[in-house]
Amino acid sequence: MDFEADALIAQAARKESPDTFGLITCALFHQPKPALFADFYRKLTEELYNSFTDDEKQSVYLYPIAYLHITISTLYNFKHSKPQFPERCLEYWKERFTQLKQTSKNKPIRLSLEAIQLSKAAGFFLYKDEQHAVDDLRQSIRTICVPEEGQPALHVPNIVHTSFLRFIKKPADSGQFEEKFHRICKKNFEQIGETFLEFDEVCLAFESQPYMHIECDESHVLDVMKC
Repeated sequence: MDFEADALIAQAARKESPDTFGLITCALFHQPKPALFADFYRKLTEELYNSFTDDEKQSVYLYPIAYLHITISTLYNFKHSKPQFPERCLEYWKERFTQLKQTSKNKPIRLSLEAIQLSKAAGFFLYKDEQHAVDDLRQSIRTICVPEEGQPALHVPNIVHTSFLRFIKKPADSGQFEEKFHRICKKNFEQIGETFLEFDEVCLAFESQPYMHIECDESHVLDVMKC
């Protein structure tokens, strides 16, 4: 696989991330990670890292657990230029999120871990939304969270996932890395068995640094809604 190096991830690895302006609705970020999932993640990433060659350790970036999240929708992509009037943009999306909160069904969202996958850009956990709760929430977002004229388009993912690995640079032996990734992930996935994540809130998050590498505080978690 022809993996894609990401300059922003290289900066994150050096703790030199630029300031950005992004807004997303997400789950898993602002609440404590479920204990079983957290233990699984630590074991998986430790085994991956310990298996890496020196080149792979310099090429592959594994997310610290604090930054893991499930993007429900991207209201303003951090890769776009900052808005001309940032405060006005923030207020606009806060108002839309307040409207979104009124659609709450007061029923937790329950996801099952379906697979661990690898694309050219990232390694990620893929979830199954058997009760269609995320789909329903995303449909409400499409209806309510309409960008103002001149703002970037709303983006709603077509899968439910958590990215946890990206590339600082391309591994020297991409085939060796790919084989190792799938082998270790398959073993850990089979060992953990059927795994569910349940959450009763999603948040409106201000992405002031790329890929949600932000503090979980009131300046970044702008609002919370019950599912």
